[in-house]
Amino acid sequence: MNVSFKYGVFMTPNMETYIETYLLFDAAEMRYQLNDDSSYSSGAELTYIFESDKGIVAYSKNLVKGIPTKDTLTNLIDFVDQQRFTLSPGHYTLVIELRDINNRKDSVSSKQSIDIKVSPTSTFFSDIYLVDHSEKTDKSSVYTRGGTNYYPRLSPYYPDLATELYFYCELYNINSELGEDVPYLVSVEIIDATTEEVIDPYRSIVRKKAQSLTPISMKLNISNLKAGSYVLRLQARNRENALVTERKLPFKRFRNQPDLSPDSNNIELNRTFVSKLSTDSLREMCYCLIYKGSDAESNYIEEHWRKGDEAELRYFFYSFWAERNALDPESEWYKYYGLIKHTIDAYGNNTQHGCATDRGRIYLKYGKPNSMSIVRNESHSYPYEIWHYYRIPEKSNAKFFFLDQKKLNEYVLAHSNVIGEPRDALWYTRVVAETMSGTQSTKERSEEILGTENDQYSHGSRALDYWNNPR
Repeated sequence: MNVSFKYGVFMTPNMETYIETYLLFDAAEMRYQLNDDSSYSSGAELTYIFESDKGIVAYSKNLVKGIPTKDTLTNLIDFVDQQRFTLSPGHYTLVIELRDINNRKDSVSSKQSIDIKVSPTSTFFSDIYLVDHSEKTDKSSVYTRGGTNYYPRLSPYYPDLATELYFYCELYNINSELGEDVPYLVSVEIIDATTEEVIDPYRSIVRKKAQSLTPISMKLNISNLKAGSYVLRLQARNRENALVTERKLPFKRFRNQPDLSPDSNNIELNRTFVSKLSTDSLREMCYCLIYKGSDAESNYIEEHWRKGDEAELRYFFYSFWAERNALDPESEWYKYYGLIKHTIDAYGNNTQHGCATDRGRIYLKYGKPNSMSIVRNESHSYPYEIWHYYRIPEKSNAKFFFLDQKKLNEYVLAHSNVIGEPRDALWYTRVVAETMSGTQSTKERSEEILGTENDQYSHGSRALDYWNNPR
């Protein structure tokens, strides 16, 4: 399965914080079953488990059904699951488990960090909820806000055919700062991501009266908005025009036809390095950018690299590198391509593209390690590798342990000291091959190894020594 996950932080009318989760399913990657009415159906079992330092704090298990179709080749529609969970401010780990109901072997498990940093008594905007479409309703559902169902748009990328940017947001507790029913202003602006200047004429000002919860919904006509990187900015200002609070959301605009006017910043792509990429290479290379990009860029890649519009992908690919090196995007691309080539050659296997492997992900994200302990033929041990980085953005002295228990060059990241990566306190006991344990159970074997003091590798593995003393 291929899915894309996002979440947003909101508050109830009773001023309790909650998050909304959004999971987009790629319909083309689901297994379909023929029904009695000659239609085809798909679906997945979805489990959410929220954990904190106090244990499991929220849980749900649901069957998410795809949109039935008569044609599984050309008429597939992606579908979204949206849920709400009441959670107090704090840090959580969300475990996501997925299983295709028509293909039990196709399962996905992932962990996401969830941070609710707001104070329920402070004045703040909720996360900005991009809207695909809406409809009035008399029935309440997870999509309902104030008698209207708002259906999410997960991609912050707007292709040439998109004519409007539609959003929903909420402002909380401004009455506690200004006073009940005191007038104030909300400005909605599109600003250039590079210059931070407001794009004329994309600025609207709405007069409001202070309340504990204020919904804000608006459609912005972006028909004439040029290709580029932008930020949607919401600001609340008091009667003296002083800023009270604001919220920003980055987004991108693509145009299939370049603007060739004298003041245009666009470039004809057929004159750039992007034109050298075949369609298949373009899609493959876009996929390999997934660990290099921002969250928004990575989400776009997940949703579009397989079947997105080719022209749009080419604009995305060029703008991706132009933003990182406006003077010479081609050289910036070729430096990264060297990492991709090594990843494909060194880490690909019979079942995975090199960029899709755990080693490939870490290599593309952080570059070549400062040291690597590569162990292939250690007695009584599975093949393993330990990578060490002096410093990465998240941590200094970062380490990653990869294990190949299948002995098929399918190394899995089994342990790391980097936040957000897998952690296993007994990781070095997993190195020892089961053939050595004889009649011992895994538990007994682990206890034996852990009980051996001052002898890190008498049981056939030097893994702990390599971890503590990188070579």
